[in-house]
Amino acid sequence: MTQPVWLPRVYAHAMEYIVRFVNNPGVERIVREFDTLYVDVKDPDERLDYLSKLAAKHWDFRRGRERFEITEIQPMDELGSELGVSIMRGARQLEMATSSSATCKHYSMLAVLGGANMSPYYRMRYALEQHVTYDMLVYLGSEREIFLPEQEIVKHYAAHALTEFDLGKGAIVSLIGSQLADTGEYDLVTSEWHIARLQRDDGLPIFLLSAPPFLGNGRANTADTYDFMRRIEQEALTPTKNILFATGSMYRYAQYFDAVREISLRTGVDIEVIGYEPRYADNNFKPSQFLQELKAAVDAAVRLRDTMERNVTGNEWREHYYNRFKRDEANRPVKA
Repeated sequence: MTQPVWLPRVYAHAMEYIVRFVNNPGVERIVREFDTLYVDVKDPDERLDYLSKLAAKHWDFRRGRERFEITEIQPMDELGSELGVSIMRGARQLEMATSSSATCKHYSMLAVLGGANMSPYYRMRYALEQHVTYDMLVYLGSEREIFLPEQEIVKHYAAHALTEFDLGKGAIVSLIGSQLADTGEYDLVTSEWHIARLQRDDGLPIFLLSAPPFLGNGRANTADTYDFMRRIEQEALTPTKNILFATGSMYRYAQYFDAVREISLRTGVDIEVIGYEPRYADNNFKPSQFLQELKAAVDAAVRLRDTMERNVTGNEWREHYYNRFKRDEANRPVKA
């Protein structure tokens, strides 16, 4: 079967991003606090495997739970912890604790990733603050149930919300309600998924998608939402298109790697993921939380790498970029 002409470009870009990730000074700073041998590993493929084992051993505080279910206090989170300070510095170097902005003026799609509590509102607001133009606005949520404590937190922008999907709709109405047309809305609901369409006064379509858990989990995860969007918007996702995703800075890497795996490798669409720093949403994340999300990023990078390695063309491009890295590493000036 003939492969698409755009596939080598997508594979090359994906592998370059993985190489940059495993060699990021922020990653090296954080890993050094747990293992001093990582810096001696030069091959990016070996580095990623090394990271995966280290993250599973030291950074998995969720143990299969939801984020809000984690109540333990780690020593690194205590005030004055030198380890905590070092982790935060690494997180900033990684741009997991700093804001990033859109690099293009126009996108085929502006997409906002769902989440708990205030996340849909802040992510939608941050996306709109980029002042970019786009052909379509999309919110990616799930049918995760909203319980009473969360309903109290979100009531000022999503009163009566019962699901994460409802939080997205509440964010849209709260932020751009005055721009919405009175007509053109439809709502499709099944036992597993939910789709709604709104429209701006100028005719720009706004879609809200609530994905089913394709992998058999209790609720849809980020990869599930990407997969659902790709299936629903097949005609809109072509190699000439680009998507800007907005999220929190702490989640950028994991969500980028999964987006490339679920969308770019299948359609050729260019992906960009931006995020806001914790202070933007009045949050004060703990060092252990950054480590948990760094583990999620490593896991997503492994999934992306393994998917590409199952493809011969992808493996050829992997070797190309790994060999280029080795050459650049050999020519890098030695620090005094």
